[in-house]
Amino acid sequence: MAIFKVDYAHETLVNPEGLDSITDPGAEAYKSPAWRLGFVFIEKQPEIICALIILIMALQINREAVPGTEQLIDVNHKLDNSDHVGQSDIVLIPQPTGCGSDPLTWTKRKKYYQLLLVALYACAFSFGENTLGAAWTKVSKDTGVSLTNMNGGSALNYLLLGFVNIWWMPTANILGRKLVFLATTCLCLATGFWLASIEGTVQWMLNMIVNGIGTSAYQAIIQLTIFDMFFVHERGRMLSVYLFAQQLGSILGLISGGSMSDTVGWRWSQNIVGFIFAFVLIAFIFSFEETLFPRFLFAGLQSAPLPSQKDEETAEESTAGKKLELRPITSQANGIVDDFPKRSYRQILKPLVRYPQNKTTFWQYFRRPFFLWGFPNVVTAAFIYAFGATAGIVSFNTISEILTEPPYNFSTTNTGLVFFAALVGDIIGWGIGVLSDQVVIALARRNGGVREPEMRLYTLIPCFLFAAVGYMLYGWGAQTEAHWITIAIGIGAMISHQVGACTIATAYAMDCFPGISGELVVVLAMCSSMVNFAISYSVQPFIEAAGYGWTMTCFGIMVLLSVLAAIPLVVFGKRWRIAKAPRYYKFLDEVGGYTD
Repeated sequence: MAIFKVDYAHETLVNPEGLDSITDPGAEAYKSPAWRLGFVFIEKQPEIICALIILIMALQINREAVPGTEQLIDVNHKLDNSDHVGQSDIVLIPQPTGCGSDPLTWTKRKKYYQLLLVALYACAFSFGENTLGAAWTKVSKDTGVSLTNMNGGSALNYLLLGFVNIWWMPTANILGRKLVFLATTCLCLATGFWLASIEGTVQWMLNMIVNGIGTSAYQAIIQLTIFDMFFVHERGRMLSVYLFAQQLGSILGLISGGSMSDTVGWRWSQNIVGFIFAFVLIAFIFSFEETLFPRFLFAGLQSAPLPSQKDEETAEESTAGKKLELRPITSQANGIVDDFPKRSYRQILKPLVRYPQNKTTFWQYFRRPFFLWGFPNVVTAAFIYAFGATAGIVSFNTISEILTEPPYNFSTTNTGLVFFAALVGDIIGWGIGVLSDQVVIALARRNGGVREPEMRLYTLIPCFLFAAVGYMLYGWGAQTEAHWITIAIGIGAMISHQVGACTIATAYAMDCFPGISGELVVVLAMCSSMVNFAISYSVQPFIEAAGYGWTMTCFGIMVLLSVLAAIPLVVFGKRWRIAKAPRYYKFLDEVGGYTD
């Protein structure tokens, strides 16, 4: 049988065995959406009709042959077989199924409640991580652990936050998200009560290790849950809600931690953290519904067709010259799609779920993140994400010694209250995440309805400005003993960059390679852990050697360079996605198709 390729830019079907193009004088192709589905009408070459029919039955033109390039806007309202957002022209990606247990089909009220639960989880975990920040020097004196060793334990904790997800992610993809949420909450509940009574360096380090194992899931599994429930055009703002809640937990931890340290004592503050984790555990046991769903079984049934010739001409710049191969249909298990009805309350209470249709092994899930380090789009997004998260690290490790020492002489309570400025920055960062969705929709309309993941990166511009202002004000404000409001403004600007940049980097990585979200977030978490480990471990010696000003200048330059890495993504991002397409599709074929 002849091998055929489709050239989307010129609407041609190339045949190496003699017929150069269906648009040659010897044949006629009707330019219509049916062309996209492979139905070609030939007048003068009947000898190849049989071959074409067999080919069309066996193969499917994959609309995502360029990973991440998708039809987001139905510009001419011709995609009648695709679900849209209400009466609008926004195409739902992924297409929802008719199954009651499909999270995409849940009501908005149910989705928002589930989002509230995972946001509460993120807030509680981040709160527990940061309650000691304002009392850092006091904890050092009471436990006999030096500031260097405390920062070292904190750095070890940050390192585990990413790398332990190599274990949690396969577990979540095979046995469900709920099991991971419950297991990690139990671990953090235990470390909260343990931390209230620790003494010495050994106990401190052990507590940080166990806590890092438990806390790690909020760096990756929450993102998976959000991607399970929401469509592509919603993910930027939903991710920003999660990151807002995470940063809110940090802020509340630093504010209330200082107050609790001055009143009931920092040890009792950890008992309170333990009680909060107990509440989260109960909420997840009785009201969280599993969001894992075997979407790969439906991939072949829910693909929205690509744009017509007229639409394609509008988007010619995006697709010109790209020849995309026909790929075998592998999206359905044995050609049968099972029905997955709405769960009963008893089924909701189950701590785990297993879909036997998913043939991907634990080992395959485990090794994938390491291969993804060869994907330039993913690695670049990971560094943007990692350096975006440094604001919380440097402020957490330094705010206490800056404001409790002369000339400020703040109490622990007042030191924590300075972080109200971070709350303002948190809100601004959330707004940047919401804006990124609107920018993608607007640019897709201008591109003939075709969305490219790189469209989201333009919203990193305000993040760059906030980072430049924030690190300079925070570092040099402390160095020159400027008014404390200077330091507060610096913190707020840094947090604005953190929430915005982390939202955009995460959404971009997922937009590039839909279907392997779990593996992608692990790469982001691993990169973040390595960067945060290095910064947390080095910040104290750096300050002692160079002072706050030059320390924050150095960190700030690295952060700005990470944001500027978006420029090569905008220029070369699509080429890199095309280059990595074969490897990406191999990952998808392991489970039979798309999973999110």
